[in-house]
Amino acid sequence: MAASVRAHANLQLFLARKCIERLEQPADPFWGEHAETVDRDHAVFHLQLAYRGHLADLCEQRQRTLRPVTAAQAVAMLQGEPIPEIAELAEKEELQDWLKALVSENFLPGVETASLVNNSDLIPVSSPNALSGARALSQIADELASLFARHRDTQQEY
Repeated sequence: MAASVRAHANLQLFLARKCIERLEQPADPFWGEHAETVDRDHAVFHLQLAYRGHLADLCEQRQRTLRPVTAAQAVAMLQGEPIPEIAELAEKEELQDWLKALVSENFLPGVETASLVNNSDLIPVSSPNALSGARALSQIADELASLFARHRDTQQEY
């Protein structure tokens, strides 16, 4: 049996929480000074996949097999077909810093932050933003879980 996008969203949210838990524990010595970046990026990646799975689930509930990356993209793909939950998420993507940061994170350092020391590239540290720290990521995971549950309850009313 193939896994549903809803199950995939749930799995990704679970995996994100596991990565966030690792951020709160002593760093894995294997990763050295990059341990926090590894766990943060893994958590953000899983949160992104959970969000994308939720968007796909909302589309599938309306018999549309779409795989949008953002709610704004879903609105364009739906060509005017109103799905209130997706419209809500598209608005949140514009207005809420945490969701804007989540959907726009590309995991690469900005060009202006790269530098050379002794002719060696350094991996720059990301600037703090809405995705910085275990507490912020945990709050994002909680917010996504709450949105998912509310939207799923609303979908059952149809």
